Amino acid sequence: MFKGTFHAHSRFDDGREELESYIISAMAKEFKVFGFSAHAPVLIDSEWNMKEEDFDEYVQTTKFLKEKYKEGLEIYTGLETDYYPGCVDWRKKKGIDYTIGAVHFVKSETTGSLMPVDGYRQEFEDTLRDGFSGDVQALVRAYYGQIREMLLNMPPNIVAHLDIIRKNNGNNVFFNENDEYYREEISKTLEIVSLTQVILEVNIGGISRGYVEEPYPSKWILESCLDLDIPVMINSDAHQPDMIDAYYREAVSLLKDIGYSHQRVLYGNEWRDISL
Repeated sequence: MFKGTFHAHSRFDDGREELESYIISAMAKEFKVFGFSAHAPVLIDSEWNMKEEDFDEYVQTTKFLKEKYKEGLEIYTGLETDYYPGCVDWRKKKGIDYTIGAVHFVKSETTGSLMPVDGYRQEFEDTLRDGFSGDVQALVRAYYGQIREMLLNMPPNIVAHLDIIRKNNGNNVFFNENDEYYREEISKTLEIVSLTQVILEVNIGGISRGYVEEPYPSKWILESCLDLDIPVMINSDAHQPDMIDAYYREAVSLLKDIGYSHQRVLYGNEWRDISL
């Protein structure tokens, strides 16, 4: 089985341990390719994004590791980039091989400020109450609308955890994925994903950290992705080295059950489809 991941966090942002620890773990777990994806610096206060003054060190460290371990593992330097009004475009920054585009902060219709959408449950409740007057449909529409804006205005190579808005939605406490408005938002978003030809990640980090019981996105969304011929990749979204392959085999099995036979990865310095 081909094993790789392009989504991992370290001491440079909200992960743990040095970058090299991830490489040692990846080699021990027989990975073929490994990509770092530190949270890119943002223009708002955030405790989990990399600081801009650390960017050069991050790039230089990954460059050093690429050379040191070139005989045993392909290593790439990426960024998980936040999209929000006025954000920085990190796609062409020197030393960056790819970007994973994400929406972690949604612009409030009420206050005009950016508010977290995938933090702890209390943070989500605060965003819903203070930013959207308790209207969960408005929050859902704002979230997916912002993803569509990202895809049209600043398309990344990979879309991160498409439906992470359900992170705190256990037992449908805030919304139901079967509701017509929610399905419409997903349908409109997948249409843009398909048109822009970006890769959709199957993110297993929410399972390994105990937030959800299936990957982002949900199985029914992945079934729609197959119908639209949207390429996917399995990403661990690991925040510590020993979790880089958590639930990886289960994700492979899920994709095969749906009907996928390949995932799209950066390998040999080109994007290619690799058998699951």
